[in-house]
Amino acid sequence: MPSRIARALLCIAAALALSNCGAGLLSKGSPQTLPPLDAAKGRVIIYRTSSMGSTYIPDVLLNGVKVGRPSRPGVFFRDVPPGSYAVSTSMTPRVVNFALAAGEKKYIRLTSGFFASQMVPELVDAATGESESAGLSLQK
Repeated sequence: MPSRIARALLCIAAALALSNCGAGLLSKGSPQTLPPLDAAKGRVIIYRTSSMGSTYIPDVLLNGVKVGRPSRPGVFFRDVPPGSYAVSTSMTPRVVNFALAAGEKKYIRLTSGFFASQMVPELVDAATGESESAGLSLQK
């Protein structure tokens, strides 16, 4: 009799675990509301749309300074003075370099392959970045 109860509990636990596994693959949280951008600054928006590769959670670096750690799909941003910037992660040698003007927004997408053990930054155009990051939860 105890093995029947244990088996039932195991099945319930497995079902709950499996239902949670797929939830983050392409999940979108509450839409983010970003504050207005100061006219004298530019905005770097970094986002992740998938949980694929979520075993590996890199630090995201902006000019060598840690600005976030995307543990799940979501978006975070930094408002910075105009200038030259480099975005990298602690898990790949890939660096995205760009110039940022006052009032400008740059979108960096973090991607990972199915079997990849790294998260790679990629500069995308504003239309793609806005579309892909819309509805993702805002992370700090």
